[in-house]
Amino acid sequence: MKKINLDYLNNLLLFTKESLRQWEKNEDTLSFNIKYWTKKKLIIPLKKGVYILRSRFEKEENKDLYLEYLANKIYEPSYISGEYVMSKYNLLTEAVYGISSITTRKTKIFDTTLGNFNYYSIGPRLFFGYEIVKFYSANIMIASKSKAVFDYLYLRFFRNALISDNSIEELRINWENLANKEFENVEKYARDSKNKRVLEVVSLIKKKYYD
Repeated sequence: MKKINLDYLNNLLLFTKESLRQWEKNEDTLSFNIKYWTKKKLIIPLKKGVYILRSRFEKEENKDLYLEYLANKIYEPSYISGEYVMSKYNLLTEAVYGISSITTRKTKIFDTTLGNFNYYSIGPRLFFGYEIVKFYSANIMIASKSKAVFDYLYLRFFRNALISDNSIEELRINWENLANKEFENVEKYARDSKNKRVLEVVSLIKKKYYD
């Protein structure tokens, strides 16, 4: 498999080791080439056996959408949520690094040269509340504003974190950027969760910022 064959990957948003076998069937040769391309920074590893072409990423005008697409694909099923989405809506006072996602699989972090892709586990019953955004012909699943806030609160408080006025203030959330009707959706999700701790947190937030 010659280096020039990488040009065939220009139209792929990502590719796998398996997809390269159409050009190189020999396992040792294929593995050698992948190591060589990675060392030369021609391809970017996302996880074992999954890559993108560096030149394809660099020429992409909307890199944020590209990264969001990759976040969906690296660990499936998942949808983007939590801090990342909240930051998009100026709900957080502090900078966010990496892309946070919700999954029904175990919690996992992928550290790549493109940044961190963080996945947080949630029960299948709460795996909803996302919208579809198009990236070329691909779909990106990303939480609505309200669901992103709920997911963030749920993951933070559903087990052992201290619940108090101080802990609510320490979240440093710009509640003025979440309208009353949007907060009502957060309340609905909390009721759907049937988690007493999350319901208590949402009730405190309502009294403090929405009553």
